[in-house]
This record gives sequence, C-alpha cells and structure tokens, in this order.
Amino acid sequence: MKKFFDLEIDETFFEIILITKKKKIINFHFEIPSEWARGKKEDAMLSLIINKEYESESMYAFIVDSSYKILKTRNVFKAFYKDDDFRNDNDIEIDVTFEQIKKILFECLTSLISRIEDKIKGINKKEPFPFSS
Repeated sequence: MKKFFDLEIDETFFEIILITKKKKIINFHFEIPSEWARGKKEDAMLSLIINKEYESESMYAFIVDSSYKILKTRNVFKAFYKDDDFRNDNDIEIDVTFEQIKKILFECLTSLISRIEDKIKGINKKEPFPFSS
C-alpha cells in the first residue's frame, strides 16, 4: 500500500475508485509546519475508505475539517516522531500530540458517522462541518 501512495500528485484532494470492491478512497494531502523536518514541513495525508455511492463532497468537508483541527494543535509536528529512534530525547510533547491527533480523528469520525446516520434517517443538517472550531 505504501508504494501505491508514493505518487507525484499536485492535487491536495483526490480519490481512487476500486470498481470491483465498490469502494473509493478519498485522500487529502496537506503540510504541517515543523521545526524538526528537513524542509520545515511534514507531509500529511488523511484518507477515508467509503462505499462508492457516498458523495465525495461531504467527505471532503469532513477531511478538511479534520486537517484544520490537526493544524491548530500546538507543536503537532512532534506526533510524527512517536516511533523515531533519532528523536528519543524524552520530549513529552511527542506522546501528547500523538494522542491529541488520535482524539481529533476519533471525534471527527464520530461526527461524520452521526451525519451519515442522520442523512439516512432523512434528517438533513444544513450547517457545514465546524471548520477550526
């Protein structure tokens, strides 16, 4: 799978459709400012595997909202060094930011599932995802 995502794509948002599996993978590439990275930025990508019939546009809003919340996290770049042998300097923020990202993703996914369930029930929430709230 790693080689599959090792692509040169200029788009920040793209999807891949798996026809025989009736699934699609929605991807959003973004950069996180980093004091530790060689180019002063970490590459990040959020991906979501969904059934092919779901609208990509609503999933895009979910992914962008999730990325904004991640970007707002103080020193979030440190989470990328959780299992890095070269950064074993006992910086407690590494574990803290890693757990914060997990929490953000769990909360965002829970919100997305709730919205999908509401839509199935015929409840159409008009408000967009709460970007950066």
